[in-house]
Amino acid sequence: MVKLLDYDNAAAEPASPPSEWPLGSTVERRPGRPTLVMLAHPRCPCTRATLGELEIIAARTQGLLDIHVIFLRSEAFDYRSDLWRQARSLPGAHVIADANGAEIRGFGALASGHVLVYDSRGRLSFSGGITSSRGHAGGNIGRDAVIALAHAERAEVSTSPVFGCALRERTEHSQRR
Repeated sequence: MVKLLDYDNAAAEPASPPSEWPLGSTVERRPGRPTLVMLAHPRCPCTRATLGELEIIAARTQGLLDIHVIFLRSEAFDYRSDLWRQARSLPGAHVIADANGAEIRGFGALASGHVLVYDSRGRLSFSGGITSSRGHAGGNIGRDAVIALAHAERAEVSTSPVFGCALRERTEHSQRR
């Protein structure tokens, strides 16, 4: 039990996303609007809760954010998982298959469920997770920060821990499925 609790509460390695919108990105950023980018592994079970939190964010921000969910795409697994379908059901979200992780590397994410918010001028205003632990939905500081930023309010935090599987072509989860 102790090992399971430790795993549930163990955050991923901190990432170093670019402080400005990545120049080489093919993801559309509309000037004058804040943009949320979520990076995901299509086989990470932890990401289901993150997508649930993203659904709450989308409902509470009512189109104030451009939302992009970027899934790792590889020949090692089918990216069109149930998580892909869940993301595609989010109103207004753009869901992208990232061939071999080029966008994921450009945004500097290391773990599935990493959320970045860039302000209307393309500057990073939030980087982190939007769940309170691995695979658990519910109120948390990351979700609150993203909602505040979308409403042009001051967020209490600009970072929060990310709880998700490693964003690389092969993880224990993708090899088992």
